This record gives sequence, structure tokens and C-alpha cells, in this order.
Amino acid sequence: MAEAEYDEVGAGRAAMWTYIWVMVGFKVVTACFVLYFTHAFGFWAIMIALHIPWIVAALFMAGTPGAFYWRLVKMRARRSELLRQEFNVPPGQELGDALSV
Repeated sequence: MAEAEYDEVGAGRAAMWTYIWVMVGFKVVTACFVLYFTHAFGFWAIMIALHIPWIVAALFMAGTPGAFYWRLVKMRARRSELLRQEFNVPPGQELGDALSV
């Protein structure tokens, strides 16, 4: 792809995320105002029930990449430990430095 196409894709992606965060921010601020000025328990229950899908979606969207990142960190730590054990490299020394000596 040409550089102009990459710029167009990046601009479209930035516009999409801007729109999403404006929607989420507006929803959160509006809900906070309404909950602050309303003192009826039934309304609180309805607002919480209406926000459950948003909360679940946010946890899923944050949790899935978070789980993959956590696994990546654990696997990298395990790999470096196995390399240290195999080549008897001190913990502070890099593998490339040990092989060149």
C-alpha cells in the first residue's frame, strides 16, 4: 500500500476511537449526573441493570488482551530462565554477550 493509504487508514482508526471514547464519556458523565440528582432506589436499580452489558463488554475488551499480555510476560520470563539454565548465564548478562565470549 502507498503511504497515503496508510495515512488514511490511521486517520479513520483515530476517528473511530475518538467517536467511541466520546460515546463512553458522555454515557458515564450523564449516568453520574442522573444518579447524583435522583434519590429513588428503583431508578438506581434500573440504571445498574442497564449498565451491566457495558460493564461486561468493558471487562471482556480489557480482559482478553490483558490475559494474552500476562501470558506473554510469563512465557518470556520462563524462556529467559530456561536460557540461563541451559547456558549457565548469570541473571544480569544477556545471551548474546555470553555466546560471543
